[in-house]
Amino acid sequence: YRALMDSFDDALDLIKDISCENAEDWSFTPYGSKACGGPQWFIAYPNSIDTEAFLEKIEVYTKAEQDYNIKWSIFSTCDVINPPIGVACENGFPILKF
Repeated sequence: YRALMDSFDDALDLIKDISCENAEDWSFTPYGSKACGGPQWFIAYPNSIDTEAFLEKIEVYTKAEQDYNIKWSIFSTCDVINPPIGVACENGFPILKF
């Protein structure tokens, strides 16, 4: 489980120190894998980073979580999460808008 969390932390390291000043400079992507299928949630990221590297790290994490769920027969809710409609900046932090 620690390796799974380390994988997510690798992705967060690329965005953790970037302040959200202009929401138009941010995007979002789903991440993680529920045992029933679908993403755990969504994460905002600035377009100023190496988005290809960030999205690759998110994909690695999502696949690792999916594999973990299968290996350990993890259960989860089966609700469908609607994607956000955008990102807002509040006090320097990106906030997903639904």
